[in-house]
Amino acid sequence: MKRLNDEDILKNNVDTISQFYILDYLKKNLNISEFNVYLVDSNKIKVTDKNDEVLYFSYDKENKNVVYEEEIKELDRTMEM
Repeated sequence: MKRLNDEDILKNNVDTISQFYILDYLKKNLNISEFNVYLVDSNKIKVTDKNDEVLYFSYDKENKNVVYEEEIKELDRTMEM
């Protein structure tokens, strides 16, 4: 997980198009300088506030919008045999 600094945020310095859309959404809808922003994976950004409360934002490619959740949903990696 990579933390974005103010310059990264200002210059939209992210790794994927999905992250770009998410960051753009955050910049338009939040006072982004008040939060810590982390790149979690190619389609997810983590945002924490001064109280250490967390939201995860991802980009829904089908609906072309940004969605958020309070926790990352873990993949079920167990298999029935």
